[in-house]
Amino acid sequence: MTKAYIIGGVRTPIGKTGGILRDLLPEQLAAAVLNETIARYRVSQKDIDQVILGNAVGPGGNIARVSVLEAGWPYRIPALTVDLQCGSGLSAVNLAVSQILSGQADLVIAGGVESTSMAPRRQFNPTDPRFQGENVYYEQAPFSPAAVGNPDVGEAAEALAEQMAISQKDMDLLALESHQRATLAREQGLLKDIIVPIQVQGETVEADECIRNNMSLKLLERMKPAFLAGGRITAGNTCLKHDGAAVILVASEAAVKKYALRPQAIVAGAANYGCDPNAFPLAPVFVIRKLLERTGLTLEAIDRMEINEAFAVKILACCRQLGYSLNKTNTLGGALAYGHPYGASGAIILLHLIKALKYANGRYGIAAIGAVGGMGVATLIERC
Repeated sequence: MTKAYIIGGVRTPIGKTGGILRDLLPEQLAAAVLNETIARYRVSQKDIDQVILGNAVGPGGNIARVSVLEAGWPYRIPALTVDLQCGSGLSAVNLAVSQILSGQADLVIAGGVESTSMAPRRQFNPTDPRFQGENVYYEQAPFSPAAVGNPDVGEAAEALAEQMAISQKDMDLLALESHQRATLAREQGLLKDIIVPIQVQGETVEADECIRNNMSLKLLERMKPAFLAGGRITAGNTCLKHDGAAVILVASEAAVKKYALRPQAIVAGAANYGCDPNAFPLAPVFVIRKLLERTGLTLEAIDRMEINEAFAVKILACCRQLGYSLNKTNTLGGALAYGHPYGASGAIILLHLIKALKYANGRYGIAAIGAVGGMGVATLIERC
């Protein structure tokens, strides 16, 4: 049976909105990781059969294609953009795997890019009943019909915390652990080789902006509710908005042999799952269960797991529901420390998972992400 291999990948440093990457267009961020990937793995632009990038809040217009052209690649290299919001980057990788397994491609670069700093201001058309005036803009489109429920992400997280009796202290402790793990990973250089230095106005940016080595429980406890008066979700135990890009090179067996590539992992399975949009923070639970059922593996076989840390409550709830150890989840730190550049996050956590498996000498790992609208995406890898 044909296999799809992950050869490797890279990401930019992650910056906060208005931070270190604020002056770069999303296609510039993506072009940097695209060009670094082909240089690092010694393949030519002309050998790439497809580029697939996830994006959530960009300008539209097929940012993947714009990125390929920005990178200076030949016109004939096709590219497509995926919008599954937070799940876009991981979906892009899964689509790349599908193209490999179906024989449509031998080398695909997939991942995602996001610049919340450059996100356009949007407005409903005056003929739309949701139009509220010439000076009224919206930051996000509806993710589900109002009749079904289109919850604010923070309010959905608050509801989950209430439902599962997860306290602010529980969430703050997880956030603290995330920063501590990310700080240790940075001090030990565990992710250094996958981070591409970026040139910004003559300066070299090579470090993630949001990791706080001085984070403390006392500081987290002082933070005010971010979404609801008297709520448990604060700016300390939830993600803010971020900029960044990440891509992964996926190859067929034929390409591995032809280009003498050294795979880091085999993609052993993938799954998507739709759930109640009001319960979207639990989507990783549902999609991981589906993935395990589809592949015939048990949770005990999974050595490491990466679940996107959009909210601390999400990780606590998902691990509790699954019965999976927090000690084996997001072991290098998660998005609460690194940041969450929506369209790129799926590829970022997959890159981190490959590293986490290597350092643990593990075999199987799962990357999973939940997205607004009630969507879950997951990828199972086996380390080579």
